[in-house]
Amino acid sequence: MLLDSPVSFHRLSFVPDGEGVLVGRPDTDAFAVLPPDGAAALRRMTEGQTPAQAAAWYAGHYGEQLDMADFLDTLGELGFLRGEGDAQEAAPDAPVRFQRLAQVLFSRPALCCYALLVAAWLAVIATTPDLAPHPGQVFYTDSLLLVQLVVVFGQLPFVGLHEAFHVLAGRRLGLPSELGMGTRLYIVVFETRMNGLLTVERRKRYLPFLAGMLVDLVVVSTLGLVAFALRTSGGAEPVAGRLLLAMAFPILIRCGYQLFLFLETDVYYVFATALGCHDLHAATRALVLNRLRRILGRPARVDLSQWTERDLAVARWYAPFFTVGVAVLLAMAPLVFVPLFVQTVRLLADGISSAGSGLPFWDSLVFAALNIVQIAFWAWLTVRVHLRRRRTSRGVPS
Repeated sequence: MLLDSPVSFHRLSFVPDGEGVLVGRPDTDAFAVLPPDGAAALRRMTEGQTPAQAAAWYAGHYGEQLDMADFLDTLGELGFLRGEGDAQEAAPDAPVRFQRLAQVLFSRPALCCYALLVAAWLAVIATTPDLAPHPGQVFYTDSLLLVQLVVVFGQLPFVGLHEAFHVLAGRRLGLPSELGMGTRLYIVVFETRMNGLLTVERRKRYLPFLAGMLVDLVVVSTLGLVAFALRTSGGAEPVAGRLLLAMAFPILIRCGYQLFLFLETDVYYVFATALGCHDLHAATRALVLNRLRRILGRPARVDLSQWTERDLAVARWYAPFFTVGVAVLLAMAPLVFVPLFVQTVRLLADGISSAGSGLPFWDSLVFAALNIVQIAFWAWLTVRVHLRRRRTSRGVPS
């Protein structure tokens, strides 16, 4: 590469981040932390200076020589250099759809309304304890099929709303965040792509991370308040009210899931951002794996040099916090999952033992059949994936 000719770069962002500068391509979400002097030299080249001119400036400003050829090779590996056939990126100031709507939804008055709504629901719970969320609310009817429909399919709009708020929080900042759909095993899931989030300063990233949990709390509070309003003067709960509470409880379970810090959840990203880390989860996992191998008398397996010093420094004391997520999971078992399982088994047993021609019997039978089919399909798929991996590792075509 000629050092006396200008170099063409993709559109890059430069964001101060701790002791370094986070440089990246917003269009591909490829980012790297560069030292301030390297980022300064790169910025000069993006502004039109040749590599030779940037190297001369670097030597005069920092009193050291910059190996520009090696530097350009590194920038090429990061994908920052533009090739002849590369398409032009969209202008950075291109309008983003629904940005105005997002600004309204996350304005200070709107956030105050959300807070008042949640506070009102907490006040209702304090004065009417039987409305407080508990596993029994899921069983708003004796029909296990209807319960399953609410728990599985009735949650899809709320899951989509959770992800949509992530997207809108990103678009509020002018970022081209997207909402898509994908599959995990055979389950359809919503997916959020927070394109360009690392191009904004750290303090602006927290709301996009927490927007999903925010709307979850708002939805739970709204459903609870409407259920409270539907109660009769004698305190009886109509079917509509019980249905609303049944839809609200699984949303709270998903909020608890966000505390599983051993997974890359919304709360994890908040922690990682606040601690100034870029890949804390992978660094912590690699550090723990290497420690376990040393305990077993085996050499370290993962090269830790691929992570920043900050990620590794935090990972050394962050690892025990992974147990917070495990503790939450263990606490949810007796408080949530066991009661749900016991009540389901009880209703299933009552239905199966009832008269063979009755509706409860057929409801329980169809419910059991559907779940057996799901479990069998999951087991078959798991075995198939395992066998395919074994064949691949042995070099045998599948």
